[in-house]
Amino acid sequence: MSGGQIVALLCAILLLLPGGCFLVFGIGLSDQYADDREAAVRLLLVAAVILALAGLLFWVAFRRRPPGDVS
Repeated sequence: MSGGQIVALLCAILLLLPGGCFLVFGIGLSDQYADDREAAVRLLLVAAVILALAGLLFWVAFRRRPPGDVS
């Protein structure tokens, strides 16, 4: 595992906490209050963006390089 892959893995793990918090609060807000539906949608969109970035970083951390790739 290269240094860049380790950094990507650490950043992905760190992004799971805020992404999960936005997801939990967005789901909780949409179920509890009918008036705050717009805020819940925004929280869920932010959660989707953060968790998608974490997924991309996990992919970078665990992808296999083709044989013979020196970089």
